[in-house]
Amino acid sequence: MVAALLASACGGCKQKTEFAGVGPWRIGKTHLRDATGRCQPEELLDGRKGTWCFGQTPLRLGGQDASIDLYFDGTEPDAKVIEIQLQFRGCHEEQLASWVRTNFGEPFETRGKRLFLRNSAAFVVADLPESPARCAVRLLPRSETGELERMRGAATRSSPTGSGSGSGSVTGSVSGSGSG
Repeated sequence: MVAALLASACGGCKQKTEFAGVGPWRIGKTHLRDATGRCQPEELLDGRKGTWCFGQTPLRLGGQDASIDLYFDGTEPDAKVIEIQLQFRGCHEEQLASWVRTNFGEPFETRGKRLFLRNSAAFVVADLPESPARCAVRLLPRSETGELERMRGAATRSSPTGSGSGSGSVTGSVSGSGSG
């Protein structure tokens, strides 16, 4: 009865939607078998065996075109996505920052031009710009706290503006063929 009263008291309330991905790619739902681009096995920076998939169909996000790389925790078809990486060439920084904030909320931390956000499903790391005229947005499952901490440390070690080669990703491979 109490639940019914609470539900009726909030009849007109809107529940905030929390995004766990973009387009068809979702943290907790996307598996390696869902990838549509080219995939290759990789050794992840933390020593795990994984798969890097690139060449997915680009998406238009925040008024800009994003290329998409997917990284998976394993090489089997049921391996789960551990990073959705969006890369924006010719990035309009302010426009992308607005899109990130609108869809994922306010950052819990900012280091230079790197924004760190989170919701119940994902960590989001936005590099604005990662390099001149290029931005990247990375979505990680909340279970990837080690990778989030690595990215936070890389932001501290990078140039005073927060951009630089220390951005990397969970998937940057030991062999160097990762997302760079």
